[in-house]
Amino acid sequence: MTRFYKFFILLMLAVCSSLVDILAQEQPDESSYTEQELYDLSLEELLNVKVTTASKTEETVRDAPGVVSVITTKEIESYGATNLAEVLDRVAGIYMTSSFLVENNLPSIRGETNAHWATKVLVLIDGRPYRESFLGGNITNVLNGFPLTIVDRVEVIRGPGSVLYGTNAFMGVINVILKKSSQTNFTVSSRYGSFNTHQTNISTGIRHNDFSIDASLNLYNSDGWKYTARDEAAIIRSNTTPIYDSIISPARTILKDRDDLGAALHGTYKGFTLSAFYGASYWQSMDKSGRWLVPEDNNPNAKPIRSEFYTDKLFADLGYEKKINRFYTTSMNVTWNWLSMGDMREDYKNATTAVDNGLLAEWTNNIRIGDNLDFIAGFVINNQQGHLLDKTSNADGTPYPDNTGTENPGGYYIIPHWDETWYSGYTQWAYKPISILKIVGGVQANKVEGVDWHYSPRIAAILQATSGFGGKLLHGSAFRSATPGGEKKFYIPGVLRGNRQLLPEAVNTSEIQLFVVKKKLEASINYFYSETSNLIVRSRKDDPNNVLPGTPQYINSDGKIKSQGIEAETKFYINLQWSGMASISTQNSEDSEGRKNYSGAPLHMAKVGIRYNGPRGVDVAVFNTYYSKGGNIRAIFSADNTPENFAGTATDANPPMKAVNYMTVNVQLNLPEFLRKPSMADISVFCYMVNLLGQKVNYPEFVRRGVNAIPGRAGFNIHGGVKIKL
Repeated sequence: MTRFYKFFILLMLAVCSSLVDILAQEQPDESSYTEQELYDLSLEELLNVKVTTASKTEETVRDAPGVVSVITTKEIESYGATNLAEVLDRVAGIYMTSSFLVENNLPSIRGETNAHWATKVLVLIDGRPYRESFLGGNITNVLNGFPLTIVDRVEVIRGPGSVLYGTNAFMGVINVILKKSSQTNFTVSSRYGSFNTHQTNISTGIRHNDFSIDASLNLYNSDGWKYTARDEAAIIRSNTTPIYDSIISPARTILKDRDDLGAALHGTYKGFTLSAFYGASYWQSMDKSGRWLVPEDNNPNAKPIRSEFYTDKLFADLGYEKKINRFYTTSMNVTWNWLSMGDMREDYKNATTAVDNGLLAEWTNNIRIGDNLDFIAGFVINNQQGHLLDKTSNADGTPYPDNTGTENPGGYYIIPHWDETWYSGYTQWAYKPISILKIVGGVQANKVEGVDWHYSPRIAAILQATSGFGGKLLHGSAFRSATPGGEKKFYIPGVLRGNRQLLPEAVNTSEIQLFVVKKKLEASINYFYSETSNLIVRSRKDDPNNVLPGTPQYINSDGKIKSQGIEAETKFYINLQWSGMASISTQNSEDSEGRKNYSGAPLHMAKVGIRYNGPRGVDVAVFNTYYSKGGNIRAIFSADNTPENFAGTATDANPPMKAVNYMTVNVQLNLPEFLRKPSMADISVFCYMVNLLGQKVNYPEFVRRGVNAIPGRAGFNIHGGVKIKL
């Protein structure tokens, strides 16, 4: 951290401290506020916010048959964030991580990390599935580029959600709820900061009679922070004595530059709704093989050849809801997901290009039978198509002779065109035999092409006393079907072969939660136990069961993973100026081979945020997350994790993952309030400081495990900007 940055931090903290002292002398008596103002400033509106993710109908967090966390737009604005990944990083039980290939693509829930792609977490936009059939979990566009100015709240379910949402709702569901304007408005904000980072957000809302539309645009670009790491090629590996592996090459450095564009829209007219999002992300990284692309002379000190990846994603959902009477409401939705992604290098334009199209139609029916029984039933048809083309090869897979700066439109199809249609139906009922008890049951039936019907049940009992205390007993199953593209039809002889007979991955989770809700406090603690089976993995190259000898293929593992943990979280309101949130979580796991905590995710996390909201437009929010040392991914060196014939990983090529405190500070000043000029335009200035303590954050390399760790996040960085509301 430079002297300038240290001085700037001390200056900002001194200014904030002075403002707090000045304003503390001007604190008005709470009795001077009206009842409505007290309501707006308290957490009461947060404690009674309606959520829709757990049951596809409105209910409070304490009524929902799941473990639910909510981040509101006020909290996003107060604590600060440049993207959705930073928002999710503050949620209990979530650890935002990256692989060596993709940045900010993995919201790890309850310690689950196993691939470049977030295949075990389902993202929804306004309750509609944002997914694709190529890799099954490419969500980098929404995590990096989604415009936060249009977000009303983010609902997160930790635990299974397949009963209502199908594949990928495995370890959790993240639902991004968009704003619905009550009046016409316009907001623009712009920031500039470390690493020559620019970000601009423009949003507008229009409402006229039965018509409303909200739209927002996010533009982000950065030269990037210094990313210094050794790759797999820097190490000599010994398959017989891994402990004697040795590093032979120095680390190489790139600037982790990134460009993101995100545009979101939500419109309503009478019973019709339209939600849409377009995201484009470009970033520099290692190659797909976990290695740097290096010059021909392979000079150890040479800068890597630029390897850039891109992904474009388009999501759109058109829905119609009709309330037939007070007992019956029906709705229909058509959801479209389109993806294009690939890699580009300096020596030619595109190496590979994947195109994915998915169209989903859903019919949902909500029925109320009397005052105590609610029933929901739905039906889904989902068609998925796409292909993956290698533009540097001929149609037979041989190298294209003129690939320098030239694309070959008739290249080699690593994944031939796929076209699958899946069917599913679901039902859930909720019954209140007495006023303080709610019993929920449900099941989803799924028919995936080439596989028999699969069923995922749910059952829950929710007890809620008038005193504000209550509890939940939950049990549910979830699944993840093999992707029609990547896991079923991938085909490169000698490298990897897909498998059309793959069974869905499955998880069974039991949870117990205790909670309390008071006027100024919301708190809960829950215990979970999960057992995962049928994991989709790659066979060994020499496996005699391989269809093509010498070519690994996707298979269902016979083993299981058992995991358990405790999560506790709270939101609290001290007085008109002070509020906060906090959570702690701990988890551990063990697989059938005796490997404990093999994902590398932190075993313990503690998160706390404190906000000061002054009466003269001063808003200061501090958030700190403690991440413990990650789980063991070098099992060969652990006395209690040495299964027979386990090869382990290479020696510590890069600095290992260590315990860190990751702190952010967001300072905002509303000029009309501070200057006491209410007629002035609504202008705010802000300063957002990230990784205030300058911690070196490293992630475990959990995908290939060819090296122990990779750089995870930038050091201290700071951003300042202005926001104008009209």
